[in-house]
Parts: sequence; C-alpha cells; structure tokens
Amino acid sequence: MPAGLPYFAWIDATEATFEPGHMRWDESVFSFTLKQDEGDPASLTVTVRRPRNLEGNPIGLLGAGRKIWVWFAIDCGPSLFKFRGRLVGVPTSLFEDLVTLEFVARPFNVVAQKETLAETLRVLPFYDPVMLDPSRRTDPEVVLEGYSKNWHYDRETHLLTVSDEITGEDGLVEFDGASEPGKVFWDGLGLNLTSGPLSRVDVIAEFTWTQQASGGVDLTQYIVSQWPNETPLPGIITSFTFAADNWPTNGSGLGNGWEASEAGAVEVYDLEPKGKTTGGTVTVNWYDGARTSVTANNSITSLTTTPPGSISFNQIKTTDTWSTQYADDGDGGKYAASFNRNTTLVGAVLPLHHVRPTLKAAFTAGRAFTETVSFSLFADVQPILTDPDDGEALRLDNIRSVNLSEPIDGVLPIVDPRRRSYIATERGNRSLEHLIALARAHLLKRARAVEITFAPKLERMPEVTLRKNAFLIEPRVGEALGKVIGYQIELDGSDGQVKCEIKIGCAIGYGGSAVAAGGTPTYCEEEYTGADYQQFTDRIVLFDTSVGYAPPAADPNDDGIDFLSTLTAADVIEVPLVVENPPAVQRALIHSMQFKANPMTYAPTPGSDPADTNALVKERSDAVSNALKTVETRATFKLKNMEREFSTPYEVQVTDLMIPTGYDLEAA
Repeated sequence: MPAGLPYFAWIDATEATFEPGHMRWDESVFSFTLKQDEGDPASLTVTVRRPRNLEGNPIGLLGAGRKIWVWFAIDCGPSLFKFRGRLVGVPTSLFEDLVTLEFVARPFNVVAQKETLAETLRVLPFYDPVMLDPSRRTDPEVVLEGYSKNWHYDRETHLLTVSDEITGEDGLVEFDGASEPGKVFWDGLGLNLTSGPLSRVDVIAEFTWTQQASGGVDLTQYIVSQWPNETPLPGIITSFTFAADNWPTNGSGLGNGWEASEAGAVEVYDLEPKGKTTGGTVTVNWYDGARTSVTANNSITSLTTTPPGSISFNQIKTTDTWSTQYADDGDGGKYAASFNRNTTLVGAVLPLHHVRPTLKAAFTAGRAFTETVSFSLFADVQPILTDPDDGEALRLDNIRSVNLSEPIDGVLPIVDPRRRSYIATERGNRSLEHLIALARAHLLKRARAVEITFAPKLERMPEVTLRKNAFLIEPRVGEALGKVIGYQIELDGSDGQVKCEIKIGCAIGYGGSAVAAGGTPTYCEEEYTGADYQQFTDRIVLFDTSVGYAPPAADPNDDGIDFLSTLTAADVIEVPLVVENPPAVQRALIHSMQFKANPMTYAPTPGSDPADTNALVKERSDAVSNALKTVETRATFKLKNMEREFSTPYEVQVTDLMIPTGYDLEAA
C-alpha cells in the first residue's frame, strides 16, 4: 500500500490492541482529518463511500448490530500512525454517495479515570484541601489548578494522564530543517504570538481558624502583691470599706470568657462586737454602826481584738444619773444608806478590714484568628511590549481557607488549635507553597506565548504525541523548543496528498534556576538544632528549581497569650490592678474631719433628756459613714479577652519565577 493511505477496520470495543488483522479496508476512504489539540482527545473525521450490499443497495451505518468502534492507521513508511475511536456523530450526507463519519478517542469511562487520576494528584502543595470548599474537593477538574498540566488522552489506549504544559514527559522529537532539508517542508510554517505573558501574579489569601483552649490561672498572689496596703501584710489586703463579702464567689463571671473557679475571702479578725458586764457592791461600815452600800455596774461592748490600723474615736457621755437612799440613824437623823450611779459612755472604732482572699480564674477561649498572606510573583520572561512595565498582571485575591481548627478527614490542619500562627508552621508552609503553585501555574501557562506550526514529513508523525517536546531548527525562525500542543494529518481525496502539521508552544523565559539560601538562625547554630527547629532570617527555600520563598517567621498580631505554655497572671492581665481609695486615702479623710462632740461630753443634769448627746453620737456616726461613701475602695483589673478576634498580615518574599527559554524573541 502506498505511504499515506489509511487502513480502516470496524472493531468491537474490546479490541484494544492493534493486530496485523486490522490492516484492512472495511470502508473506502475518500478523505480524512485526524487531529488532536492539547486537553482534548484525538478525533477523526473521515469521508467514506457509502457502503452497499451485494445487491447494490445502501447499508445503514447506524443499523442494529453495526460496529461503532474503529482502528484507523496511516502507513507512514517506517511505522504506522494509529488511532482507535468510536463513532460519536450521526453521519452527514446520508443520501449522498460520500458520507462523513466522526470518531473520537475518548474513553467511555473517562469520568472514572479522571476521578482515579485526580486522587493521585491530590497531594501538597499542588493541591490543598484547606483552600477548597468541601463541595469542590471531589471535582477532578479542580485538582489541576495548582499544576501547570493538562489532561492527556492517548489516541490508542485511551489511557488518561496529565502532561505538563511547558515540558513534555515522553522525550524530544527533533526536526532539523536546516542541516537536513526535507525534514520540514517550506510551506506550512507559521509563528503566532498569543495574548502575551503575564508579568506577575499578585496573591492575597486569608487563613482562618478558631483558637481554642481552656484552663485556669491563680490570680491571688498577683492581687495581694499589688494591693496598696499601708504596711506590708503578706497574703492580706486591707481597706476600711472593702470587706470579705465584697469578694467574688465561685462561678462569678469575670467577663469575656472568664469565671471565678475558686474564689473566697475571710476576715482575719472577728469584727462582731462582744458584750461584757463588770461591777459590784461595796459596803461602808461607819463608826457608829451605820452601813452604806455603794453599787457600780459597768457594761462594755467592744471588739475582741481591734485590727491593727483601725481608727478609734473618743467617748461621748450620753447619760450620767445617780440616786441616794437614806435611812434613819436612830437619833432622828438620816444617813446615806445606798448610792447608785449609772453612766453611759459611747466610744467608737472604725475597723480596718484585713481580708485574706483567694481567686482562681478559669477560661474557655474561642478566638477568631485570621492571617492574611500576600506576595507578588514576577515572571522572568522576555517582554512582548516595548515597555516591560506595561506587562499584564493577574490578581488572585478571593482565596480563603476553611476553618483550620475543624478536621479534614479526621485531621486538624492547624494541628493544635491553641496555636497563635498557622502560616509559620510546617503545615502552613505547605499552604503557602500551594499559593505559589497557583501563581506559578498561571505564569507558566501564559509564558508559553509563542506558537509555531510547521509541516514535517509523514514518516516522522508516529513519533509525535502531546506528551512530547519538539525541537525545530528552521532558517526562518531559527531554533525553537516547545511542547507539542497539537497535530493534524489530513488527506484530501481530490488530490490524494497527505498533509501533516505540528503545533508547538514555546516559553519565552530567560532560563536559569532559583537559588536557595540558608539564612541566619535566630536561636543558635544550625548544626546544633537543625534547620527545622528554629527560625531564620534571609532564608530562601526552594519550591522547585524555578522559584523559592522566604518562610515567614511567626509574628502574630495578638495579645501575646501562648496557650501552649503554662499561663501566669502576668500572661493574662491586660489592664493592671488599680485600687481606688486605698486605706491611706480613707484614713487621711477621716483624720481631717471635725466633730462637734468633745471627749467625755456629759449630759446636762441627772435625769435630764439625753437626746442632745445621743444626737452627737449619731452625727459622728453619720459623718464617718457618709465620708467613707465618697472614698469607697474599688479594685479593678482586666483580663485578656478570650472571645476576641485577631488579624495578622504577612508579606511573603518570593524569588522571580525562572521560566525556560523555548524561543528567543531577542535573538537576531
């Protein structure tokens, strides 16, 4: 059979291997076009003479029992260019002598193949589930967003794979039209510029999680050590108004996620007044045998122990009554047989409360944390515009993570929800690399800005697939290295000529590789702990040979609480303890007061109305009480909010993206 003429064999779907028996002509082929473009399965459009039976009557191509699969092969000389496909369209021109059939090399189980292949591609950093809504994680198309790859359909086996858009995986096909004329035909050469490369990609992404922790802090020592006592009193606070019953109790809310888990206070001294009565009767025997009884009773109500620092007030005599009983002395005279006197003295003590407190606070934290990561990835590409600064930029700013403190497949992305930073962790670095992968994929795809088509000899076509690179040397274009992104073989039945075309996509970068940098350790020599234990400055870690980045050091814009360590009062106090009107201020006010009552103020006369002096007692009591109301001790401090929201920006440094040189636009 002459080179270029095709074999056409109707087959069953199970005939997946090309056999010698398939080198036959089940149909008379008048013309055909066999092509494949990047991301699509190969297709065959073939025009055949309308088949007829032995009686010369037309046969229906879609009749019951007809085969719809075909092996199509083109004899290219040294080898065959083969295609296996199935009929996908109703034949056109059904009533003409020539009918057109359309076949596609698309696997019937393409959905299952994509899902299986996608599962192998769901690996960090190219795929990161924390950046995807759960509903999108099962979409096989989403998996390629972080790759500079596209689906590839094998035209014979229908095996679905992925292929890089810059560098093919299956080797290089060389076409040297300069030293070996005839390998590339003069006609059919074309060079096109696409929409142009991107100059950079600006990325802004948000990572969110709920910082969760619970525990307790003993605040007792902090409070008593900061309390402004007048004299040092370990473990005790003092005030003329702040008593033990003013202290919080167990379960009292302390605000913003805090409550008193163990709280109480006791008075060091008993401040309940106790009564005591003393006195007796004295009998006086006179020389003449007369007797006089003198009775004295003294009732005292006072504190058992007056607390040190208390203020004592002078006594006020509110009553002073006496009586004398006379008896007949036998000589017609009288003598004092008994004498009674009742005196009331009202003193006062303003006790200084000595309180021994306990306060342990429990917290339950649920704090919304957000880290906003931004960077600009520049492409090291040859400019198409005359002013490189006018290059097009792409902005990716609608990128948000899921809640990192909620499990994905049973694992928390944040690992420990007590953490203050995500992006500075090892897992966070993988998410950062995913963002770089997204930007890198956009830049690489757009860097393939030159498309060259050329016409090779038919004998070279069996070497060509969309998983290969092609190297072209041609006097009019010079040298070009690119990924095969399309091919076509066609036969025009009117002239019998077979025409071949290959299209390659060439990147227009400057080449080169990114360079790693060890950086300077912030803690100790790297040999002592290794590179993963501490943070570094000026460190560049390679994503791959094309780009590197500086891992960000944790610098949370929060209140400084580290739930991974044991918390102390100093860690959780946001506003320090302030004691308004401490005992010294109260004492100074009381001492400055003037009272109308003088010491030992007496009632006017025995039996008189004591209202005047009682009024003095009440006046003094009211004056002291009212004065203390103006200087009541008030202690305040504020604990850090366990329900607060925090946001931290991170500007990440990345190297320029090194892009291969497939075609040099600047060359002569």
